[in-house]
Amino acid sequence: MVKFSREGNLVKYWGDRGTRPGQFNTPHSIVMDARSNLYVADRQNNRIQVFDTDGNFKKEWRLDGPAWSLCITPGANQVIFVGSVGRVYKLDLNGKVLGSFGKLGRLPGWFDSIHALACPDEKTLYLAEEFSYRFDKIVLRELTSGH
Repeated sequence: MVKFSREGNLVKYWGDRGTRPGQFNTPHSIVMDARSNLYVADRQNNRIQVFDTDGNFKKEWRLDGPAWSLCITPGANQVIFVGSVGRVYKLDLNGKVLGSFGKLGRLPGWFDSIHALACPDEKTLYLAEEFSYRFDKIVLRELTSGH
């Protein structure tokens, strides 16, 4: 990870290749919450790592698949959506999985590797899928754990 000043000057960098806290294997997406916590999708380690803006490790959240992409909702009650392979997870800012959905495939309504993800609010998602060359808009009604 690399931190720059507003002027574009290198401030510091942290992390190297590995599996320990603060190490990465294909860091693939990064978002910041309203409290300036950084969330990094550590794709090949199947986790999200959380840091402060000085690179100090805070915690990690393990997933049952690779974390390809992240988005965090705006507003006071932020949540994080994680795009994976065939699945999207919704987590609170403590790492608790609030729900998930998706099925692996390239047919409409199914997902492959979700390479990028945007969430302008808690009910609307935009997914960019790498192998099906598709961009989907998803409107969520209610998301429950495991569905």
